Amino acid sequence: MNLQEMVDSVPVWYHKFEFAPGIVTPGSRNSQSLLDQLDLPRDMSGLRVLDIGARDGFFSFECERRGAAEVVPIDYFPAEQTGFPVAKNILGSQLNLVHENVYNLTPEKYGQFDIVLFLGVLYHLPDPMRALDIVFGMMKSPAWLYLETVVIDDDLPREIARRPMMQFYPSSSKNSDFTNYWGMTEACVVAILEECDLSFVSKSREGERGIFTAMKRAQQRGYYTEIARGLIK
Repeated sequence: MNLQEMVDSVPVWYHKFEFAPGIVTPGSRNSQSLLDQLDLPRDMSGLRVLDIGARDGFFSFECERRGAAEVVPIDYFPAEQTGFPVAKNILGSQLNLVHENVYNLTPEKYGQFDIVLFLGVLYHLPDPMRALDIVFGMMKSPAWLYLETVVIDDDLPREIARRPMMQFYPSSSKNSDFTNYWGMTEACVVAILEECDLSFVSKSREGERGIFTAMKRAQQRGYYTEIARGLIK
């Protein structure tokens, strides 16, 4: 099977890979454009990376290429329903896609990480704050979070867009996709990150997608914060 036949063997690609000149996967995601905006470390030697919502693995494979000590790609889709196995074969990768849900992640099972990628996932989650609490627990101290999600600032008057607000998408009202739950203002994303004890660092935009970086600086959380969020068992 030649390279083009391997690409064509995947019914649906999410990420765009250019495996060779003229051999590009028909993904809906402009992966290289987002990678350029993320400004990930060029040298990831010694770092553990968790890629939540890895799908075809574009960002996981890139972290592996940059020398990460370990990359754990997870997705709620099983590997055989993604392009991950084909991309792995073409790229000669050692990674395996883990079939897992973000709400089931624990440091006891997977350890903690220096970098967490959380790209194109948050707006799909019924409970985004709970998810970020879980992400916080998966991070070392210090550690970096790279987050990308749908933002709604351009749909609102400027004075409204400055407020921390969320918009709920019932049923499949957002792009005919029943897994789309939330759009947020940029101010809302920053506020939620900080409410989850993550230190906001930077943000940028590409259309309706917001890209945010944050750090986990401290290991301890406030006692009353843990009670309020059901984190104390």
